[in-house]
Amino acid sequence: MADPLLDNPRALAEKFAEVLGGTAVQRAGLSGFLNSEFDPFLNHLFASESFAPRHATEALAGRPGFVWLVEEPDGDEAGTERLRSVEMLGMTAATALRSGRPGHDGEIGEVQSHADLDGWHEVYCEVFRGDPSGRDEWRRIQDVLCRSGDGALLLLLARVDGLPAATAAVFFQHDVAGLYCFTTRERMRGRGLASALVHACHEAARARGIERALLHATVLGRSVYAKAGYRAERSLALLVSR
Repeated sequence: MADPLLDNPRALAEKFAEVLGGTAVQRAGLSGFLNSEFDPFLNHLFASESFAPRHATEALAGRPGFVWLVEEPDGDEAGTERLRSVEMLGMTAATALRSGRPGHDGEIGEVQSHADLDGWHEVYCEVFRGDPSGRDEWRRIQDVLCRSGDGALLLLLARVDGLPAATAAVFFQHDVAGLYCFTTRERMRGRGLASALVHACHEAARARGIERALLHATVLGRSVYAKAGYRAERSLALLVSR
């Protein structure tokens, strides 16, 4: 049965694989794509009911990555010691305009040049504690999937006083927009940037005739998305290897 909350990140990971020459994973209890030695967000695996954590550890082979689960694993199972468990909340919303543009102390713009991408990636790495070595992978993704390529991906950057402050990404898959990579530098929080980025993602989706959006929220982000009209669908168990 189709599951939009997981079908969207799976389709995004497959797009990454096409761009980066990634590896498809298909083994007992596990499938997905491995595309990077540096960035966990570029590696997504999806578990079935027969999944065991050691399968993910073996498949990742030392790479960082996300492993989406059917259910939370037993913490005593072999393989869990290398993987951090995170509870995510799948949320959905209509992209219809709610009540005008949210107020914010910044400037929201599309990532168009490599210089823009460098600023985007700098914030992304700072907040997610990512590896700067993945920048060239994101440049290739930008070149192929963003406006100059097939347009399936939009990267957005918020600036405050001209300095990169917050990021977002939206992946357009058929009739749904998946929102990802929401980060805000700690010193730039409380300025309405995340809400403004959600609004910009919805605006871009509407321009493409897309009426539905989804995202995967952490505990800290849920209230921001609820204010933007997102409703909780269900909890999602995720294992993260860094």
